[in-house]
Amino acid sequence: MLVGALGVASAVGAWSSDEQGIMMVINVRKMVKAGCIVKILIADWFACIQNKFDGDLTKIRSIGFYMIEIWKGVGLELNGVEFIWLSDEINSHSDEYWALVMDISRNNTLRTMIRCCGNEDPYILNEDLIGSLDSYDPKDMPASMLFTPCVHCACILFQKADIWLLSMDHEDDLHDKLIRQYCKGMELENRPIILPHNKLPNLIEHPEFTKNGDPAWAIFMEDREVNLSDKLSKAFCPAKVAEGNPCLEYIKYIVFPWFGYFEVLGKEENGGSRTFQNMEELITDYESGALHAAEVKLALTEALSKILKLVRDHFAKNCEAKNLEEAMLVRH
Repeated sequence: MLVGALGVASAVGAWSSDEQGIMMVINVRKMVKAGCIVKILIADWFACIQNKFDGDLTKIRSIGFYMIEIWKGVGLELNGVEFIWLSDEINSHSDEYWALVMDISRNNTLRTMIRCCGNEDPYILNEDLIGSLDSYDPKDMPASMLFTPCVHCACILFQKADIWLLSMDHEDDLHDKLIRQYCKGMELENRPIILPHNKLPNLIEHPEFTKNGDPAWAIFMEDREVNLSDKLSKAFCPAKVAEGNPCLEYIKYIVFPWFGYFEVLGKEENGGSRTFQNMEELITDYESGALHAAEVKLALTEALSKILKLVRDHFAKNCEAKNLEEAMLVRH
């Protein structure tokens, strides 16, 4: 069974979040273990449409190679995994690809395209794309953005994968519906199964009142221990409240799948360390007050530090990866 995973799409040009790095590796591992052949589509062409790095595909490709090194560093098994560049796929099969894009566009309305494009979060948008974030208005988006849903759907259908791994955000949900509606209308037999993975929540309690682009909104694969500790110490983590708690979401979707448990270190006089085997145990103690927010943050910091150390070690020991990292620092 062939599985497609959308790798670096519109996120090219930004630091890579744990969602793009760790969660991607966790999900791909599950697919490979189940006997699937996984193709990770490096969607450099989407970044070009969104004017990342002035639409320069050469620069965008370097970010794609950088992300591949991130995945390697965090432990992505390369056996059973193939990386594909969307720009290469389009250039090699342009007659088939653009015919499919046009057919999808003919079978959808402008209203549908606007709905698929009008749900971007201005908080994490690229200023190169829309100008001033403070004066962001969906009506001012480049015309190329209206074509993005058709291009997105075509790249998914063109690969003829049995299953696609996508992030669970509103935009991808609308694209998923667009794909299903098109397949149904065209009576296509080979309809891909869309498996969305959860999107990690914003760590900031009220992002609307903070500076646009504040890096505190997420944990990034490049974060050093000091950055990680600072971000999580300030993260929104309401006492005795599990629902909508971003710190607990990180534990649920990263720590438990990675380690199989969540360890909270403690002094002997305070009862010693505690190890939770599942989220139910953790939530019970947290909502009862037996587990405090400060303890959760410290334990989460320790767990994520262990994972991110793998990435830091990889870039420290691999010359090619180190050069890509240095190029990224120059561009940022």
